[in-house]
Amino acid sequence: MKFSIKSKLFIAVCLTAAICVSLPLGFAYHLLRADLMLDSQDSVREKMELARRIYRKSDGAGVQSRVDAVSGMLGTEVGYISVDGKNSVQPSWAVGDSISLNDAQIRNAEGSQPGLQLQEDPLDGKEFMLGAVKVAQGLESPAGYLVIKEFLHGPEERMGMILKVFFWALPIVALVCYGVIRFVTMQLSSSVESMVRTAEAVGQGNYKRRIRTFPDKEFIPLANSINWMAARIDEHVSTITGQRNKIQAVFNGMWDGVMVLDGSCRIQSVNRALEEIFPGIQNGLDRTPLEIIPSPDLYDACREVVGPEGPEATTVQVVLPNGRVYDVNIVRSPHTSEPGQGPGVIAVFHDISEIKRLETVRQDFVANVSHELRTPLTSVKGYAETLLSDPPPPESIQKNFLATIEKNANHMCKIVDDLLNLSRLESGHEKVELKPIDPTDALREAWEACSGLAEKRKVDLKRSFEKGDFTVMADSGQLMQLFRNLLENGIKYGPEENPVIVEHRVEGDRLQLAVIDSGPGIPAADQPRIFERFYSVEKFRRNEFGSTGLGLAISRHIVSNHGGEIFVQCPPDGHRQGTAFVFSLPLMQAAN
Repeated sequence: MKFSIKSKLFIAVCLTAAICVSLPLGFAYHLLRADLMLDSQDSVREKMELARRIYRKSDGAGVQSRVDAVSGMLGTEVGYISVDGKNSVQPSWAVGDSISLNDAQIRNAEGSQPGLQLQEDPLDGKEFMLGAVKVAQGLESPAGYLVIKEFLHGPEERMGMILKVFFWALPIVALVCYGVIRFVTMQLSSSVESMVRTAEAVGQGNYKRRIRTFPDKEFIPLANSINWMAARIDEHVSTITGQRNKIQAVFNGMWDGVMVLDGSCRIQSVNRALEEIFPGIQNGLDRTPLEIIPSPDLYDACREVVGPEGPEATTVQVVLPNGRVYDVNIVRSPHTSEPGQGPGVIAVFHDISEIKRLETVRQDFVANVSHELRTPLTSVKGYAETLLSDPPPPESIQKNFLATIEKNANHMCKIVDDLLNLSRLESGHEKVELKPIDPTDALREAWEACSGLAEKRKVDLKRSFEKGDFTVMADSGQLMQLFRNLLENGIKYGPEENPVIVEHRVEGDRLQLAVIDSGPGIPAADQPRIFERFYSVEKFRRNEFGSTGLGLAISRHIVSNHGGEIFVQCPPDGHRQGTAFVFSLPLMQAAN
C-alpha cells in the first residue's frame, strides 16, 4: 500500500512525538514509583517499629492480647508467627489459613531493619507491602515475628494520574502534529503543484512554460532543473520543427510523387504531388498500396524490398487506367518505421507518360514518313527503271513517265518542306513577328495560292467580313499559310461547285474565324486526332490531291504561336452538314 508524502510525514512526526513524550513520562513514572516505594517502605518501617514497642510494653499478657493491643493502637490488623512456626495469630488478610515469611524477610527481621516484601493481591491485583519485625520472648509469649500488611494506595493514585495525563497528551500531540504537518505540506504541495503543472504543460507541448514563483529553498535546484530542461526541449523542438518543415517543404515541392511505407508495407505519409496523382490517397493512410493503386507489381515489389533478404532498391512500372505511366523507384529506408517494426520503404513515382508518348510519336513519325516517302519513291524508281531499260520505251511514253516522276518528286519535296516547316514551328526557332494586319489580305493571298485547285473543282470563296473591318495582331506569312491549309482542306474534301465560307465572330479582344465547307464531315471518333501528323480520315484520297497529312498539324502550331486555339465543329453552328475549323486571333481594333 502506497502512502502520500503528507501521510508519511504525519505518521513519522506522530511516532516521533509519541516517542519523545513517552520516554520522559516513562522515566518520570519509574522515578516517581521508586520514590513512592521508598516512602511506603519508610511508612511501614515506622509502623513496624511502633508495633514492636507496643508489643514490648504489653509484657506479661498472652500473644493474642499483645497482638490485639498492637492492632488497636496502630489502627490496622497485625499478624504474629513464632520463630519455630508453631504459634501464630492469623489476621483476616492472611492468604489461606496462615501467614508465611520468606527467607529474605526473616533475615532482615533478625537484624535491625524490618523485613519488607512487595507483593500483589491475587484477588484484585493491587500491590501491598508485607513487613515483618522480630519480637523477643516474653513472660507469656515465645520469640516471634509481627507481620503487617500495608496497601500502596498513594503510589497507585499518583501513577494513575500520570497515565491519564499521558493518554490525554497523545491525542493532543497528534492534533498539533497534524496541524503543523498540514501547514508544512500545504506549502510543499503548492511548490510541487507548480512544478507538476509546468512539467505537464511542457509534456503537452507548451515549451514556453516556466516556473516563475520559486518554491522553498530545498526545491530551488529542482525548479531550476525543470526550467533548464524546458528551455533545452524548446530549443531542440524548434530545431527539429524547422528541419521537419524544410524537409516537408522539399517533400511537397517535389514534382515526383513520394510514398512512405512502414515495415508492413502500409502507407504512412504521402506528398502533395502524389495526392494530385491519386486524389483521396490521404484518406488511405495505414492501408496497403494495393488498396489504393491497382498494381499488384507495386505491392509485390514493396514486400520484396522490406523482406529480410530483399534488395536494397528496385524499380517497377505502373500503368494507370487513365493511360498515365509511372516509373516507381522503391528504396529500403530503416528510418521510416517505428523501432522494432523492421525497415520501411520509400516509393518515388516518376511520370514518364510524356516520354512514352514521345516515343510513340517518334515511332509513328518514322513509320508515317517512311510510308509517305515510300509510295512516291517506289513510283519514281519504277518509272526510272523502265526508262533505263533496253530497249527504252517509245518517246511518247517516256514523256508521261517523266511527268509522273516529276509529280512524285514534287510531292516528296512538299513533304520535306512541310516537315521542315513543322519542325521549325515546334522547336520555336521560327520567329513570330506580330504586326497589325488586315486578315482579308492574308485570306486573299491564301486563296490565290489555292486558285488552281479551286478552279479545277469550281469552288468559290465567301466571307462574312470586308477589308478594313478588323485589324489583328498576327504574323502575315504564318496567317497566310494557316488560311491556305484550311482553304485547301475545304476545297479538297468539300463537294464540287459548293463554296468555302469564312465566317467571323468577335469575342472580347479576340476575333474568331471559321473556315467552313459543306462536305461529309469528320466522324466523331476521328476528331480528337485530326491535328496529328500524317493522320487522315480518308487515306485513300490523299494521293488524289497530293496531300502530305501535315497541314492541320502545322495549322495547330501556327494558332498556338498566336496565343489561340483551333478546334473542329461537325456540323458547324447554323449549318446542317459540313466541317468548320474554328480559330481565334488577338484583335487590334474594330472598324466603325
